Amino acid sequence: MQAKTKNQPPDTRQVHRSANALFLKIAGGPLRAYSTLIHVGRSSGREYATPLSAYPLGDGFVLALLYGEAVTVDWCRNVMAAGGCRLKTRGQVYTLVRPEIIPASQAVAAFPLPMRLMYRARNIQEFLWVHREPAGAEK
Repeated sequence: MQAKTKNQPPDTRQVHRSANALFLKIAGGPLRAYSTLIHVGRSSGREYATPLSAYPLGDGFVLALLYGEAVTVDWCRNVMAAGGCRLKTRGQVYTLVRPEIIPASQAVAAFPLPMRLMYRARNIQEFLWVHREPAGAEK
């Protein structure tokens, strides 16, 4: 095995872990751009917290799939398999149900202009829309 040198790029998974740890410290607070998605692993049953951007859309929130398609993004697959999740945003926790994948044409209006432009430039085509659980429906 070859030792890493200064010129080699860092391990992507380690960079994501470090960035997630940093963003989890501020996610769910007063800044809308940083929310915390709380979801349960498909196989492990373990609860995970993932920092991401969530914006209101209709009766719920829409989340961009920035690093792949719905079939490859672990947190999205977890939410779809469980049929829901929780979202901490702007200091409040929401129970969300009925996840569905929607196209950019339906989702981008929920996001501020700079993010819409970034999504278009990165060709982000899939978004997860999760709906608020109706009042009194909690388990």
